[in-house]
Order: sequence, then C-alpha cells, then structure tokens
Amino acid sequence: MKKFKVILLLVLILYSQIFASGRLFSSIPLPQNIFLDLDEQICDDECLNELVENGQVFSFLSKYERGFQHEDTLQEFYTNLSVALNLDVQGDKPPIKLAVLYPQKKIRGYAVSTVNSIIAYFLHREHNFNLEIFNIDEEDEKSIEAAVKEIRESGFSFVIAPLTLEGADLLLNYSKDLNIFIPTVNKNLLSFVPQNVLFGGIDYEKQILTLFSEATHKIALFTDGSLLATNLDKAVADLAGNVGYSREIGNGKVDFKAMLNGNKYLNNSSIFLNTPLVKSSLLASQFRVYDIEPYNLLSTQINFHPMLLTLTQYEDRKNLLIANSIDFIPSQLRVFNQLFGHSIEYDWVNYATSIGVDYFYVTYFNNEATPLFKEKIVNGQVDYRTKLFKANRYQLVEAQ
Repeated sequence: MKKFKVILLLVLILYSQIFASGRLFSSIPLPQNIFLDLDEQICDDECLNELVENGQVFSFLSKYERGFQHEDTLQEFYTNLSVALNLDVQGDKPPIKLAVLYPQKKIRGYAVSTVNSIIAYFLHREHNFNLEIFNIDEEDEKSIEAAVKEIRESGFSFVIAPLTLEGADLLLNYSKDLNIFIPTVNKNLLSFVPQNVLFGGIDYEKQILTLFSEATHKIALFTDGSLLATNLDKAVADLAGNVGYSREIGNGKVDFKAMLNGNKYLNNSSIFLNTPLVKSSLLASQFRVYDIEPYNLLSTQINFHPMLLTLTQYEDRKNLLIANSIDFIPSQLRVFNQLFGHSIEYDWVNYATSIGVDYFYVTYFNNEATPLFKEKIVNGQVDYRTKLFKANRYQLVEAQ
C-alpha cells in the first residue's frame, strides 16, 4: 500500500503565493464578521421576512438565530449570505486531520481530482489541515483491512473513501470507530450499513423517475452494457413495464444503418440514452441521419457535461433532457477547484466529495460554521434534488 502526505506548510505556501504576494499567513487570528443586535426585541420569521423584503440585510443577520428552526427560505437566504460574506473563518480552530482511502487503479482519474477537491475545500474555509492519502492497489479484503488498520494507527478518525461498490461493501466490515464518507456509492445499493458510514452516490433511480415525468408511453433505450448502464436499464424497465425497443452499443463497430434505417418504433418515442457522452452524442446525430424523429431523448447525470455542446449539433440535441443533481456551489470554492485544473460543476464525484467534507467540517470540526451546500444527509445518504436540463445552442440550462 502506498501512502502519501499533503504537507500543510507546502499547501499554505502555494496558497499564499497565489493570493498573498508570496507571504505566509500571519499567526494573528483571522478577522471575524460580527453583526451586533442593539435591539433586544425578538424577531420571528415574519419579522425576518420583513427585513429581507426591505433590504435590511445586516439587520437580518443580527436578528437571525441559528439554533432555531426557521422557514426554509430564510435558512437558505442566511446560508447564501454567510457564504457570500465569508462569515465562517477559522479563527483559532485546531488543524483538521483527514484520511483519504482510494484504489488508484480502479478509480483512475478520480484519484487525484478527489484529493484536490478536498484541498480546495479547506483552502476555501481558510482552515489548517493534515491530509494523508492511503492508496491501495486492489479492492480486496486483505488490502482494505491493512489500510484501515494503518489509518487507525496513524491517528485518523475521519475518512473519505471513493471506492467502487465492491470496495465499499468490504470496507463496512472494518469501519468500526471511524467516521467514513463514501462519495462514489449510493446507500440503496447495500443491504446493511452502520450508522458511522455515510454515502454520497447519485440516486439514479430518482433521476430516471424524474425523466419519466417527461416521457411518452413509447419507451426505447440504448445501453453500453456496463454495470451502471445495466442498473439504469433495469430502472427504466421497472417503471415502463414494457420497453418496446432496446439495443446495446458495444465498443466494436456498429452498423447504424441496419439498426436505425426504417425503424418506425423509434419515431415519437422517448429514447433513454444509458450510454456515456461520446456514444450518446453519436447516437443523437445518427437519429437525424436516418430521419428518426423521437418524442424526446432522455439521459441521467452521465451525460451532464458541456462537452455535449461540442460533440453534437443543436438540431441533434434540441429534444434532449438530462437529469442533474449538482446544485449550488460557492463561487470561491469553484475558483479553487479550477486552480487545480478541474471543475466540480459537472463532476458529481468531486461534488459529492465536497458535500461529505462540508458535513464533517460543520458537524465535527467547526459547528459554528454554516454549511456551504444545500443538500442534507438523510439516513446516511446525501439527499439530492433532481432537476431537468436541456442543451441549448450555447450552454446547459434548466428546463422550464
């Protein structure tokens, strides 16, 4: 097992070179924003709404009491203000210790970007941290057991573990006394989960259900035969009752003419594209080549990416709807991620990782801080909102 440390000093030097003209942070505690309430009168939700309507933002901040259960709109308004005004700074809080456990060979590209997303989060929070990476070659039981043992012996209690479903299932057997967040797997895919393990995987079944609200009675699907696609195919079939047309697009040469020419069933049907971005783009263009006019094209998170705009012509995608569960991201956090060369707006694993770190931060490390994300963790699983998007001529926009 390979182990790496992110040295705090080096991270702070990098941060200070970019944002503080080459100087390290001062030992003086960071400034904190405090809004004084000089009026002792209690302000209920009606009063707070009135302050918001009158634009009295700072009066609202001074009157808002975080320990109380306010209306959802008021809670969201306070959260947005807190993030925009950077109200939650480190002050004199102690450094955070966090371990990352991942199988680099299995998750490949996610390995580096997941770690970078964690670093970006703590830089945004301006909080010192000690991040140690435990890389296992395989997701077998022996490797996971050894890695967890070393994590404990190294003094870590909090772990981010971007594993596959197989690895996550094995990790549960050795998770006692650790707080673990698995961003890559949805809890519903596992039969038994201890309370100390949390999950951030996308709820694809919820996305399929949302897409069905826009589907016609004629259902068709294209798949690539992968494990994810197979699960999506099953979710479509369970809701449709009958899938009139289904085809697998493998990695070999595909005879689109034999598949699509004169295919009358696909006309005026809702076609689920349970295929990755390149294959979905190719299929969308071939439908137009063979004069197929579907009612609409439907896809889950797997095709929510701006590259879709480059790979397809507008006429190919004008009837495409994509389910997306990535929501609000603070602008500064977005910038920090971009400095590391990746974006979390279109990468749900890094987005989920950021939510998990945010939950640990607010719950265990700095309970005076306001969460950066709107999602809640319900029964051990991130509860995502699902919205439908369309790809217009220049960008992905929410469908109205």
